Amino acid sequence: MPMMNRNTSDSSVMFSLAELARLEEARVREEDLQRARAREQEARERREAEARRREAEAARAAAEAEARAQREREQAEAEARAAAQERAALEVARLEAEARARLEADNAARAHELAVIRARAEGRHRGLVRALAAALGLALCGGAAAAYGAAQHVAGLEQEARRLRDAQAALAEERESARAAELAALDRRHAALRGRPQVSGAEEARATAEAARNALDPRAPSHERLRAFGDALDALDARLDALEKIAALDRRHADLAAWAAERRRTEAAAAARVAAARARAAGADEGALRAYEGALDLLREALARPAAPGPAAPGPQPQSRPAQPACTNPGDPMCGLDGRPL
Repeated sequence: MPMMNRNTSDSSVMFSLAELARLEEARVREEDLQRARAREQEARERREAEARRREAEAARAAAEAEARAQREREQAEAEARAAAQERAALEVARLEAEARARLEADNAARAHELAVIRARAEGRHRGLVRALAAALGLALCGGAAAAYGAAQHVAGLEQEARRLRDAQAALAEERESARAAELAALDRRHAALRGRPQVSGAEEARATAEAARNALDPRAPSHERLRAFGDALDALDARLDALEKIAALDRRHADLAAWAAERRRTEAAAAARVAAARARAAGADEGALRAYEGALDLLREALARPAAPGPAAPGPQPQSRPAQPACTNPGDPMCGLDGRPL
């Protein structure tokens, strides 16, 4: 009977150990599955954040290129207008000088001819007087024709000047329209940034963007203040991207910290905790984020390696069987060969 009880106890112990091993294996598989899901979620969030960052950079580059092209067009048009106005002014001054000199020469010639006519009127033949009068008429007609041509040229220059003024007014209106469109685009971007979930952690950058927006006059936004508003939105966008990356790293840090606690290796997470505090500090740059991510990579590698063997845990000790008394009757059938009862 004692032998049967011992066999039954050993079978129960083996069954319990097998059950425990099976449960432990199932728990390890579940934890591996959870970690794989967490890594997949983290990779997906990282890809989405990178896609948002690339879209924001592309939009910012397009806006900068458009603004730069607009400035270059405005500068070229201003230079062309200035050159045209200068040429028109010089041409008008030249024509006025030529017309004035021509009129003075014509007046002098007419005065001289009239004097000659009056001097010779008494002693010359009447036919000579008529010839001189005809010549004087021809001279007067030629001067009038030249003055008319000059007046027509001046009128054409004035018309060209009016056309340039109209073009300048249209260009100014187009520039105002472009600035209004740029302001509307910046407002839409501002609203999108304020709707992101991490905006509560970027109070300083958000206040700077609000101040830059309030400094703009919606009726006549200046180019300098539009540029300042765009720069403030760039800074806010960069800060929100950094906060999103810190949040993703914090989630990964929490998973790794739980893993380290499970493996009883919390000392391996000390460097990651220091890097996390530096990344969350005010004024942290991209280098602090890279250091935080690197510390998490090192922590994961350290936890993935098997722990160094330590002192063996005390296991179940074999129970010593109590000493049995010797048989009192050697002829008893329940007495074994060693002289002890079965």
